[in-house]
Amino acid sequence: MSNTSLQAAPVLKRPFGQNYAFVVVAVIFLALLSSAGLRATPGVLMLPLQKAFGWNVDVISSSAAIGIFLYGLAGPFAAAVMQRFGIRRTVLGALTLMSASIGASYFMTAPWELFLTWGLLSGIGSGAVANVLGATIVNRWFTTNRGLVMGLLTASTATGTLIFTPGLAALVEWGGWKPVVLTVAACCAALIPLVYVLVPERPASIGLRSFGSQHDDHPAPPAQGNPFTAAISNLAGETPAFGGSSNGGLWSQKVENALSFNGD
Repeated sequence: MSNTSLQAAPVLKRPFGQNYAFVVVAVIFLALLSSAGLRATPGVLMLPLQKAFGWNVDVISSSAAIGIFLYGLAGPFAAAVMQRFGIRRTVLGALTLMSASIGASYFMTAPWELFLTWGLLSGIGSGAVANVLGATIVNRWFTTNRGLVMGLLTASTATGTLIFTPGLAALVEWGGWKPVVLTVAACCAALIPLVYVLVPERPASIGLRSFGSQHDDHPAPPAQGNPFTAAISNLAGETPAFGGSSNGGLWSQKVENALSFNGD
């Protein structure tokens, strides 16, 4: 075997040194903010959808409830998928699903399409871009200041609601429900190239250490097997560890343990 084939593949260097971790945090903050804004949007669309289609409140609120339920339920499964396939692939897939499902709702004419787009698909997508993502990023990119950074990322939930709700309400007054749908879909789509370009899988991927670390990172190999089976096994292990949270009541120390058991 030649010496050339034995050489490690070159890593793509990024600016700012260890401080590049904060670039990653900024992009993930925007992703979390958009996910929270998406989940707050059905409240803005309630009356416009009633007027446009004649659907009663029960139908619209039920679709929103399904989305919120899946937003919380997807967290542990998203953690397992991140371990199996990587953070960047998972986030890119989730943002694509969010953008595509919300964009498709522009053409909906029946209640089942509302349940499919704003309930099932967007709920799964937004559930992968939630607190579990923030915990994974903090655990992987920071050795110090983890509490501060986790607090900043958690604040994105309230920030997304505060930013999106008034703006989308004004947009409803101007043009009805369709411009709102297109705006939310566009915001999610705009983050896809940012995540692809600016969020490496881990610090070692760009020749860095995690922020505050004095030693090189030695990541474990990706988890093998079915990620959903692994998530269910972790959930079944210590059910009492779970408590209420802004991520649908499934956010707990148990999830943090699931994120870090593979050496990340």
